[in-house]
Amino acid sequence: MITKIQEDLKQAMRDKDTNKLNVLRQIKTSIMNTALQKGNVNEEVSELEIIGIVRREISKRKDSIESFVSSMRDDLISKEWKEIDILQAYLPIDLTDDELRTIVLDTICFLAARSKKDMGKVIQRVVVEVEGKADNKRISTMVGSLLP
Repeated sequence: MITKIQEDLKQAMRDKDTNKLNVLRQIKTSIMNTALQKGNVNEEVSELEIIGIVRREISKRKDSIESFVSSMRDDLISKEWKEIDILQAYLPIDLTDDELRTIVLDTICFLAARSKKDMGKVIQRVVVEVEGKADNKRISTMVGSLLP
């Protein structure tokens, strides 16, 4: 995925697409910061970590949109939505609700989860299993609704 981001970054430079260029530079910077936190700039950042970075960037923009709505800044809202569209191209296709429900139910059965006390264990296992194909908030909501 890092290769795709770098190629798209070069293409955005050629196309003089400043909006896409800025978004991709932010992602690349976040990836480098993640590698630095690991202790080595040359260390590979996993695809799952990159997906997490992209999801965080989308979340930041959605938070910005909420604040722009209250201040009636339609120009900034439009800009943030365009950036979200750019970022979503780097995410895997999300699981459907039925697919996610099946995985959650299988995990609940496997772990013999009986109550909300087991929610953390179930969520942790499901997050690993779906490999970035579902948002953590969505997973949490689904697990909470299926545990008694």
